[in-house]
Amino acid sequence: MKHNEIERRKNNQQISTHRSGSSLAGTAWKVVGGTALALMAAAVIISLPDIKRYIKISTM
Repeated sequence: MKHNEIERRKNNQQISTHRSGSSLAGTAWKVVGGTALALMAAAVIISLPDIKRYIKISTM
């Protein structure tokens, strides 16, 4: 019974280690995705006065 528990813990540890390890491609996609998200947020912030003006004109 103890042997099965030790094996199960070892397998769980290997699985969790495998999941947490990140590859170079995964890291690159995170960087690209983060950059794209930041650029989209910057575009929205920059165009906010135009959006406000459009909403004001459309509700007149």
